[in-house]
Amino acid sequence: MLHETDDIPLSADVIVFGAGIAGHCAALAAAEYGLQVLLLEKASQAGGSSAMAGGGFIFAGTDLMKEAGYDDGPEELRERLFLSGKNKNNPDLVDAYVNHQLEAYEFLKKHGAKFKLSAMDRCLHETGTGRVITNMHMAARAHSNIIYASKCAGMKLFRDAENGRVKEAMVAFGDRIMAIEARRGVVLATGGFSRSRELLGIFAPELLDAVKHGGVANTGDGIIMACDLGAGLADLGYVSGSFGGAIRNYPHGVQGADEVPPLLFSFMAGGIMVNVEGRRFVNEGQNYKALGSAGMCQTGGVAFQIFDAKLLNTAIDDSSVNNYPQGIANGYIRTADTIPELAASMQIDPVVLEQTIDRYNASVCSGSDPDFGRTSNLIPVDTPPYCIAASANALTSTYGGITTNRDMAVVDWMAEPIPGLFAAGEVVGGFHGAGYYSGTSLSSSSTFGMLAGRAAATFTPI
Repeated sequence: MLHETDDIPLSADVIVFGAGIAGHCAALAAAEYGLQVLLLEKASQAGGSSAMAGGGFIFAGTDLMKEAGYDDGPEELRERLFLSGKNKNNPDLVDAYVNHQLEAYEFLKKHGAKFKLSAMDRCLHETGTGRVITNMHMAARAHSNIIYASKCAGMKLFRDAENGRVKEAMVAFGDRIMAIEARRGVVLATGGFSRSRELLGIFAPELLDAVKHGGVANTGDGIIMACDLGAGLADLGYVSGSFGGAIRNYPHGVQGADEVPPLLFSFMAGGIMVNVEGRRFVNEGQNYKALGSAGMCQTGGVAFQIFDAKLLNTAIDDSSVNNYPQGIANGYIRTADTIPELAASMQIDPVVLEQTIDRYNASVCSGSDPDFGRTSNLIPVDTPPYCIAASANALTSTYGGITTNRDMAVVDWMAEPIPGLFAAGEVVGGFHGAGYYSGTSLSSSSTFGMLAGRAAATFTPI
C-alpha cells in the first residue's frame, strides 16, 4: 500500500493534503480532468482515520437498497441528518451531501469498492475496515496524473498579493522545507485534531485524557493552515468522545503516542458496564456517544465492559470494532472462568461484582431492568469464559473545523470564499451539527472529497 517518491515536483495543478478517503477522492476526481495532482500524506502510510474506521457508509437510494426492497431516498436521508445533528447542521453541506452521495457511491465502486447492506441500518453499506482506502490508494498509484508522497507535511499556505488566491504551499518533506506552487488550487483533507493536545486544550479540554483513536497524524494541520488565512470555524463546541476506547494492561498501561487501541462496544450488543466499585451505573443499551458523559463521570473516567462467551463468539474479525479475539491477544481484554477471578484481574471487589451480575441476570430473567430501564439486548452474563475490558472515552474524531460552502470552497468569517482553497473530510465543520449519524463519516468524506477535487480542478485563477 505504500508508494513513496524520492522527490516531489515544485509545482502541480492541484495539491491535496491528506491521504485518507477524502484526500484520495479529491485527488482522483481532480485527475479525471487531465491535471497533474500532488497527493501528500504527513504519516508514513496512507489511510489515516479512514483506514481505522469500521468501514460503514451511509447512502440512500442505491442499487443494493432497491434490490432489497428499501425505498429510503434523499429526503429521508436529509431528515435523519438534521435529526442526528439537532438541526445545527449547515443546510448547504447537508444538501450537497444528499444531492451527490449517489455519485460518490458510484465513484467509489468505479475505483474498486465493494459494498453489502448491513443488518443494523438499511442505509448502511459495509465494506470492512480499511478495504475502500486500499482500493482508492491502488487507483491513485495507478493513475498517471497523480504523484503521491508520504512523510510530507503541510506547514503554511501563501496567497497571491494581488488577487488573494492561494498559490503556494510550504511543506516539510523528509529533512527539507520546500515551497510548491499550486496552479489551480489546494485541497485540505488533513483530518481532525484528536492527536493535538494544543488544539484539544483550546476546543475540548475535557477530552485531553481521552483514549486517542484517530489517525496518528491528526494534529490539526489543515485547521491551522486555513485559519492562518482567515477561515471560519464551525461545530467545535460539539466535539465529543465515544465511550468504548479500550485500555491496555489496566491499571498499569499507558497509551503510546502512535498506539491505536480497539473500539469495543459490547455493551450495545448485550454486555454490561460497571464502574471501579463494581456497580452498574447506566442503561447500556444507548449508543456510544450518549454513554460518553456517563462514563466520564465515573471514578477516573474509567468503566469496565463485561460480557461472556455468547458475545465473544460474535466477534467481528474484519473490523476495528468489537474484534474481541484481537483485543484479548493484545492485552485489552481479560478472560476468566469465574466472576471473582474476573473481578480480581481488574482490582474490582469480587463480592460486589458478583452481586451486581447476579442482580442483572435476575432482572433479565424477569424481562425488565428496574435499575436503569434497559430494554434492548437484555442478555444474561452467565456463560464462561467471562470477559472484561477497561474502557474510557475514545476520541475517534473531532468532526468540527473550518467552514466551506456547498462547493467545498473554504470560506472566511464573512462567508466569502478564499480563492483557490478547498477542503473535505474531518477537517471541515458544519455537516454533522450537534450530533453524529453513525456511518456518515466515510460517506460524507468521500462525497465532499469528490466535490472538492472537482472544484479545485475547475477553478479558474484570477
